[in-house]
Amino acid sequence: MAGKVVFCDGEDICVFDGQKVERYASAYITRFRDSAIASARNKEWKNSSNALYRSEFFSSGGEENLIGNVTSAFFISQDEVVYTFTIDNSSGIYKKSLSDEKLIESHVVNSTSNAYVGGSYDDRSGTLAVALRSGYYNSSVALFDMKTCDYKTYTEGDTLDEDPYICPDERNTIYYSSRGVGRDMQGNFVAFSPAEIYRLDIGRVKVDLVKSDEKYSYFKPKCRGGKLYCIKAPASQGKGNVILDIVLIPWRILQAIVGFFQVFVHAFTGKSMTSGGDNPAMGRKVDGRKLIISGNLVDVEKEAKKNASKRDTDYGLVPSSWQLIEVESGKVIKSGIADFDIADDGAIYATNGRRIFEIRQNSCKKICDASACFAISCKKTFDGGTDNIFDPS
Repeated sequence: MAGKVVFCDGEDICVFDGQKVERYASAYITRFRDSAIASARNKEWKNSSNALYRSEFFSSGGEENLIGNVTSAFFISQDEVVYTFTIDNSSGIYKKSLSDEKLIESHVVNSTSNAYVGGSYDDRSGTLAVALRSGYYNSSVALFDMKTCDYKTYTEGDTLDEDPYICPDERNTIYYSSRGVGRDMQGNFVAFSPAEIYRLDIGRVKVDLVKSDEKYSYFKPKCRGGKLYCIKAPASQGKGNVILDIVLIPWRILQAIVGFFQVFVHAFTGKSMTSGGDNPAMGRKVDGRKLIISGNLVDVEKEAKKNASKRDTDYGLVPSSWQLIEVESGKVIKSGIADFDIADDGAIYATNGRRIFEIRQNSCKKICDASACFAISCKKTFDGGTDNIFDPS
């Protein structure tokens, strides 16, 4: 019997109860879009010569031009979830009832300067762990107290710290992934280092390196039953023509700098660096081809075509080289995985962007489809009484 799973599918929060999928809209995203469209129409009516507004909001489908994303969702009770989102120049965290959609969503935090990406939730203490992005290239591990809505950050530096996972087996322990930011002599961004996995002990305020390799990135760490799992991906693609690569180094560095600036400026300001550019997930116009997933810039359209050409009916939207592995043994559990989580009974639920899978020992079956799912979470029960309660103080 499949467990209860919540996953994000574009703007929707989706719940699979073991038999069917129920979809829930983000009331905040809906309200934000309705307000923006009404404002644009009002200004257009007042000044019919305002071509900028008409072009910006209505030239290619009206409200379709203003697209939001639910970036993570977690059960906080049997019939309530907490979720993170981005839309335009806004990001936030809200709580939503699944049993009564007429109930007003509960506000946790909103920001136009920070972006919130989960994460995990610990029901022993009511603590939500998220990646708090405070700039184009930097993010920190932050813990939110869901009762008070206060939060603390626990990592810092010129790094991209993401995927914080509160360990259900170890008291006061969080696993997360981290990428160093590479800069030139003038301090300009050049590239990220491969992602590494770290273990953060809140009680002792200690950080230990768990997994690192200059040839691979390791991200989305999650643990259960004394075992640590993650996604392993090549840090770079094939070697290609060495002489040509050397000749093209200056051009590729320039491309990388411009590309990353374009993506991150779009992501956090909702505006393009150029007048005709597309706008990614946090902007008014989304480039459906490229997404940033755990620090990886992925051309999902290209990957979908490549995977479909292999005649795989369950093809996904991320590279097949992304492997879900058990860290200690290196055992590959499934390839082409964007995110996963582990249920109380040990079953692993994973997504490749288009499909949701249930993995048990040596069996793997598809349980439902999705359009663009890059975040998934299981309903969990944390046992152990008061001696095992996570304490972020």
